Amino acid sequence: MPYFQPRLSKSLAVATLILGIAAQGFASATEQTATEEQELYEYLFPEAGKTARQALTPERVAEQTTPGASEAPTMQSAWGRQQPKAWSADQKQAMIDAFKPKPAPEQPPKLLAIDTDKAVRYAPAKLDSQPFADWIDIYSKKQDLNPLLVQAMIKQESRFDPNIVSPKGASGLMQLMPGTAAEYNVDPFDPEQNINGGTQYFAMLLSKYKRVDYALAAYNAGPGAVDKYGGIPPYPETQNYVSTILADLANLEAKN
Repeated sequence: MPYFQPRLSKSLAVATLILGIAAQGFASATEQTATEEQELYEYLFPEAGKTARQALTPERVAEQTTPGASEAPTMQSAWGRQQPKAWSADQKQAMIDAFKPKPAPEQPPKLLAIDTDKAVRYAPAKLDSQPFADWIDIYSKKQDLNPLLVQAMIKQESRFDPNIVSPKGASGLMQLMPGTAAEYNVDPFDPEQNINGGTQYFAMLLSKYKRVDYALAAYNAGPGAVDKYGGIPPYPETQNYVSTILADLANLEAKN
């Protein structure tokens, strides 16, 4: 019964040869590896391979195997001057990598989005009994922000400590960076001025991104990070910052 072997596709043939070359990195060079390299070279450069095969005709083999003749030609010697040099490790790896599937582009994580007027816009609210409630209400109303959202931000930023300074240099209740404090002409260690500057800055971010979660991410990681990823950047600190504030906001709204 005749046996028919299916013909391999070019991609599969190349992949098979490449796997043989890759194995050389884990063992010493062998004659089999050299043959596989020649086969791959011949596949990529068929004209050179054709010349080598023509040199191995039966007449040529018989001629060189007669008494007194030199040893029979091999594929390696038949290449003559066109014989390929040994491929470097980098060249082999480049060929292997060329057939690897490309990784999917990194996507920003999808987190909870709250973009309703109730979550963002000002409405009278019962704030927790802490010494800055009046200033939170005054400046939230001035910027048309939900005072409960501002309170949740301050809790996450500073735990209501007006003198705290972060390792990156952010200061006060809403952790204003020096440049932001200078832009809004406020003293970051003065609680009232800090809330004034922080609410102005957050209102600007909210106006730009139209989403409270994106605005919160920009407040934490900077607008450049949100612009780069087209949303909440994949930073654990920023993701935790956004989710914690939104959870606190939901709890505060449930009490009002």
